[in-house]
Amino acid sequence: MPLRLAITAEPIPSHVSALDYVTVPARRQGHHVVLYAPLMFRGEAGRRGVEFYRAGPDWTCNPIVQLAASEIWKEYGNAPFNRYIFGRLWPDQAGAKAAELITAWTRTRPDLVIAECSDLGAHLAAKVLGLPVYAADNGLGPVLRDLWDTDVAPVLAPLHKRHGLDAAPELPPLLTPAPVPWFYGTPPRPSVRAVRRTVAPFRSTFPDSLAPSPSPSPSPSPSPSRPFVYVSLGTLTTAMTGLRTVVGNVYEKVMAALSRIGVDAIVSAGDLAQDLRSTDPRIKVVEQVRQPALLHHADLFVTHGGRASLLDAVQATTPVLALGVLADQPANAEAFARRGLGRALDHTAKRAEITDAVMALLGDPSYKAAMTAADAELSQLPPLDITSLRERA
Repeated sequence: MPLRLAITAEPIPSHVSALDYVTVPARRQGHHVVLYAPLMFRGEAGRRGVEFYRAGPDWTCNPIVQLAASEIWKEYGNAPFNRYIFGRLWPDQAGAKAAELITAWTRTRPDLVIAECSDLGAHLAAKVLGLPVYAADNGLGPVLRDLWDTDVAPVLAPLHKRHGLDAAPELPPLLTPAPVPWFYGTPPRPSVRAVRRTVAPFRSTFPDSLAPSPSPSPSPSPSPSRPFVYVSLGTLTTAMTGLRTVVGNVYEKVMAALSRIGVDAIVSAGDLAQDLRSTDPRIKVVEQVRQPALLHHADLFVTHGGRASLLDAVQATTPVLALGVLADQPANAEAFARRGLGRALDHTAKRAEITDAVMALLGDPSYKAAMTAADAELSQLPPLDITSLRERA
């Protein structure tokens, strides 16, 4: 029997794509899927064939919010940044989001809620209405879990009490699209269930018109004798005005290193693309590409280490050079390096260090072999069954 499934997302540009492992199987299984998210995601809902309901403002796009977060990161580092973002900003937004969802779900009650793990307002709304709820790990699950008792729950507690909930705030059970030990310590709390990762079909096809050289080619790498490298430092860092200079410098160092080595490359830089100039015809700068499709043609992925990007790399069996910037990214990068799936560098690494790392990754077949084994492990995860999930809730 088809269920009415509510999926929620917070206003981070890549987060709807990160939830495809829930959205895609739910649609294929015939359930009625509604995405409750800020207006910025209306188009993304349409591309995935799901109903859209506006819920929550695009608060992360506020320049004042971005500047404050960026300054904390630049002044104090990533750990204080995480405490500020997840222990203050996200809880501050939870009340308004919860109120909107309580109103919406009172009118049209979903059978099951799968809320982004960082969508604290959605978790609260589901608990107030007694709805079965799971948290979908968008990559921030480990960060939230680590900060929950010390930073997140104490701030949320007064809001929960205002809604008549006396129990201490807790993260709902988590769904994650990767083997649990890859990113979580043991024993995980709350419970974490690994399910098979799925990518939206339109993101899996590569348009022939895009090539890293001025002349179009059906293949992303016009020269079979040269390695092809794909570079992307994510959407969040390039969208934050206070981090544009920092991330722009990283892109420039990477491009200089790739030019010196003599590889073909596509650099996907979002809003920063207009500010980056490639003097090497082998290196093409674009705003965005269909990353999962492009990675199947790449020999190496230079990435910020976001969870979704790393899993895209695994499914393409493409080794990574990860330069983590903020939030979960540095820890993700180190986790992949420990598994032999690539190398991790700090975002402050010099051009020579990046050059050496790229050459080492391209010259050692063990990284590709490790990625192939990781892809096999990823593909063996059980598929997400929405009906079964509802019955167990």
